[in-house]
Amino acid sequence: MNVTVADSKLIPLLRGCLAAGLYAVAVFVLLLALPAVGEESTPTSDPDTAAGAALCLVLSTLFLAATAGVARTWTAVRVACLAHLAIVVTIATRVPSSF
Repeated sequence: MNVTVADSKLIPLLRGCLAAGLYAVAVFVLLLALPAVGEESTPTSDPDTAAGAALCLVLSTLFLAATAGVARTWTAVRVACLAHLAIVVTIATRVPSSF
């Protein structure tokens, strides 16, 4: 496969756009879990809230892993992914368990 100069400049640009899009989706899905933070788990509370928040945290982590895979050589993306992962862990400790 012959790679031209235009292709060699286009590929990092496309990888950057894909990484930015994946990270935006990861942040959006993480924001969906925020309403469940701090809720108490009582027998009358809705278990779907906790289950939905847990699903959002898992999906956010998967999109974050995809972002890190696409932009594996960029240090700034690694730092952003580590910060995002720290936020995911913090939120996961404050969301009630669905069990």
